[in-house]
Amino acid sequence: MSQETHLKVAMACGGCEGAVKRILSKQEGVQDFKIDLAAQKVTVKSSLSPQQLVDIVSKSGKKTELWS
Repeated sequence: MSQETHLKVAMACGGCEGAVKRILSKQEGVQDFKIDLAAQKVTVKSSLSPQQLVDIVSKSGKKTELWS
């Protein structure tokens, strides 16, 4: 079952955005994602739990938390 998760990711430039894109595009269970660099927001449609997504995106080296 897919769910939409919103993450706040500390991204400052296109390189940061690219790092997040690379990680999410390789991740099994992620169906789709949208990155809003200006708002530092990543919306992910996946079968993964929100915490799993935080852990995965954190591997890019960017501070990541659930959007509240």
